[in-house]
Amino acid sequence: MTFTVKSLNNFEYLFLEKIHIIDKKYVLNEQINILLNVQVSGGMDSMCLLNSLIKIAHSKHFKPNNKFIIIVQHFNHQMRGIESDLDSQFVVNFCLKNGISVYVENFNDYKINLTGKNFQQVARNWRKKKAIELSEELSKQLNCKKYFILTAHHARDHVETILMHLIRGCSLDGLIGIKEFDEDEIYFRPFAEISFSLLQKYCNEEKIKYRLDSSNESDKYDRNYIRHNIIPHLSNLNHSYEKAFVSLSNDVTNVLAMQKEKNLTNSIEKKWHLDAFSVNEIYMYLIEKNKELKRVLTRNAAMNLLHEIKIFKKSNFLQKDINLAQGWIVQLNKINNNIDIEVMQKNFMK
Repeated sequence: MTFTVKSLNNFEYLFLEKIHIIDKKYVLNEQINILLNVQVSGGMDSMCLLNSLIKIAHSKHFKPNNKFIIIVQHFNHQMRGIESDLDSQFVVNFCLKNGISVYVENFNDYKINLTGKNFQQVARNWRKKKAIELSEELSKQLNCKKYFILTAHHARDHVETILMHLIRGCSLDGLIGIKEFDEDEIYFRPFAEISFSLLQKYCNEEKIKYRLDSSNESDKYDRNYIRHNIIPHLSNLNHSYEKAFVSLSNDVTNVLAMQKEKNLTNSIEKKWHLDAFSVNEIYMYLIEKNKELKRVLTRNAAMNLLHEIKIFKKSNFLQKDINLAQGWIVQLNKINNNIDIEVMQKNFMK
């Protein structure tokens, strides 16, 4: 397939707008390289993602401030024999034809014992590990100051994820589902709010070729069971069920964000009255100060820390350092009978 400079359709314009948002957000003093690592299985969703991205990159409307470098990463789980290999060959041939660098990862290279483990979860963790490793390696080689890992998750995937969380039991966090960006702004899912039917329409109009995964027909996986047996009923009850779930998730995200801000404000207001803190509150207060503390701050450490703070408050000392694991230090400072807390690592101390 040869892409020429031409106008985009409405579907591609929506995608283009998202790319422009990224472009503007990362404009520094000079142009930077931004790596787009596109995860392509060869199925309809990912081939629509790749086709639309290529069309955008060749469009006269695509004039970014930064330089975008597009690469493709394909994962061969080698669970379907020759069918898996044909998927890989299909993706490789497409990329070679369109001048895109492609990297194939074979699951048997990971050397892991799957006995008694959930294959889908293990495979998901493996893909994430490989995607981040490749993105970081290429970012260094190509002098990219930012990278994104693009996946073709769409609104139906979002609904399926929420239903899986609900069935297994979840908190409000489980209702967030699949977001356009993850918290670290590494994973980018431009189709997150795009309906499956719209994706199908785009695929048909553009005559996009893709591979069918026979394992998607099996109900032995929870997601497939939900897709085949529950989603059709939701669609019959409400043709716009995907929008309803997306709206719900957006509301939950806003509520949780407000609650987090409220909790932080309350913590700040209580910072001078540390004897009123519970163990959980002192833990959350310190994590808010530096998220890296999640790696070292246990409940026992928070309990001991709270005890040390109460002793310090009654003492005549103006400053006290409390050592945590991995070189982390909690520093207590008494100012006009008030106590302030700082966290730092020895490596960063002057």
